Amino acid sequence: MTSHSKYTGNYRGIGKLFTRPGIQRACRNAAVDMKHLAESLAPHGDPADGDRHSGLYASSFDVVPVWRNIKWKGQSRWRASVRLINTAPHAWRVEHGDGRVPRYAVLQRTIDAAKAAHRA
Repeated sequence: MTSHSKYTGNYRGIGKLFTRPGIQRACRNAAVDMKHLAESLAPHGDPADGDRHSGLYASSFDVVPVWRNIKWKGQSRWRASVRLINTAPHAWRVEHGDGRVPRYAVLQRTIDAAKAAHRA
């Protein structure tokens, strides 16, 4: 004889959970860990070679709290979130590359490493 269990979610309660400060804190802690990894993956130029921005990209990472407006069942719901950004003026070139700068894709590699760490 087998027994089957059934789960009926309390979606109102789950929605309230996503607005709690603890969720914001957990998201921020994960983003700070990712920030440290991104800083270690960021390219560092050598001032002896004439690089005027040595270390600027690595030191320009920031974790920003964000409240996102998510639509669910046709209604707007505010959800806690955070964003890892880089404010260096040349961040796009470092991430995507162009004719002068190779593609480093620091943020993409950071996301890939975080996903791999949590698949265990």
